[in-house]
Amino acid sequence: MSFGFDLATLFASPESVLIKVVLPPFFYGAHGWVATWCAVKMLFHPYNTWYFPGTKISVPLTPGIFPKRQAKLSQAVATTITETLLTPKDIKARAEELVTEGNIYNAIDLFFDRVLMIEFRDTTKLHRLAQDLAQISPTILQAFVASTIDSLEQGKDSKIPAIVDKVFDQIVLSARINLDQATELASRIMENIVTPEKIRNALVTLLSPQNIAALEESVNVHASGPYRLLAKLIGIKRVCYEWRNFLEKEPEEAQKIINDLITRFGIKHQIAIQIANFDLRSMPLDNIAKLKLNVNNFVRQFMIEHKEDLLEACRRLQDEAMMTVQSAILRFNPESVPENFLVNLKRNLAGFTYSYLKRELGQLIEQAIPAMGVHGLIASKIDLFSPQQLESLVYKICKTELKALEYFGLIIGAILGLMQILVNAITY
Repeated sequence: MSFGFDLATLFASPESVLIKVVLPPFFYGAHGWVATWCAVKMLFHPYNTWYFPGTKISVPLTPGIFPKRQAKLSQAVATTITETLLTPKDIKARAEELVTEGNIYNAIDLFFDRVLMIEFRDTTKLHRLAQDLAQISPTILQAFVASTIDSLEQGKDSKIPAIVDKVFDQIVLSARINLDQATELASRIMENIVTPEKIRNALVTLLSPQNIAALEESVNVHASGPYRLLAKLIGIKRVCYEWRNFLEKEPEEAQKIINDLITRFGIKHQIAIQIANFDLRSMPLDNIAKLKLNVNNFVRQFMIEHKEDLLEACRRLQDEAMMTVQSAILRFNPESVPENFLVNLKRNLAGFTYSYLKRELGQLIEQAIPAMGVHGLIASKIDLFSPQQLESLVYKICKTELKALEYFGLIIGAILGLMQILVNAITY
């Protein structure tokens, strides 16, 4: 057997050249391209299951590979993303890079600018906000009062004592009453406390037999000789009894005398002078501390004992509270807020938020990722894709590669055609 070949015999005629040299690479290349094209198309087509006519028997390889395995594909993609590409560790690391005090300050700055400069200028939104906040303000007020009083009862609240201390130190301690105010206060005292009737009753109670006897005994023991002699000559015990009988038997006359003496002695003016000249800061420090403690105890005890009254007052003030909150929001002018105050507020909020996130960020992310259901969200999104959308998505990602695959099939077919020519030439 000879493995040589005769080129003259092989290319004896033009028809022979066409059949033996040109057609094999062409047909093999076309076969390779069509086969590869069909394989690529069968990844997605047909979109639905085909059945043999008149039967319920499905045609093999229908629907396409991706539509048929879309559920498993979605789970696989979601698992790959959540376990490899987007792990909690990666999210935490990225979040820690982004969570800086500067970034938080910028976010808060943008938020404040958005709210104060844009949202508060929208009249419709502002009225809606005012109405919503006004409606919940009575509930917030009642809840605040109730929780504060409960904390006072348990001895856990420190806000009220702190507020009372500040009010006492900054207002009460430094407060002074002018003479006109002192005179008005003295008038109220004279009208309600130091009245002739009450003075008369107090004198009657004071001049009891026991007190008169005690007065006589005290004079005899402590008074010097001349004064003791004068007291005996006057008969101080007898005078006290006579004065007591007069106060009891002649109340109207006694009250006129007392009223005349109050006017002549200028008692109201003296009280007003004492009130106007009174300064808490002139008291000893121990007395001031005790007074502050007594005020604190009074406020605490008053709030505990009158809890229901305070809550009822909050309920009665519901309409007034709503109107006050609504009016305050509607009248609020963002431009009236001092710039320094806003800068300090933003900086404080940024510092507080940063310290909190720095401490709790890892735990928050660990709790948030399962709660967000990232795996299920990705899987459900992919599962909801239609076959056309899935095909379009894959083609957007791999269009060049899929085309290259078709051309590769064409090239492989052409190479096989050339190899066929070579084999034919060898065998002849």
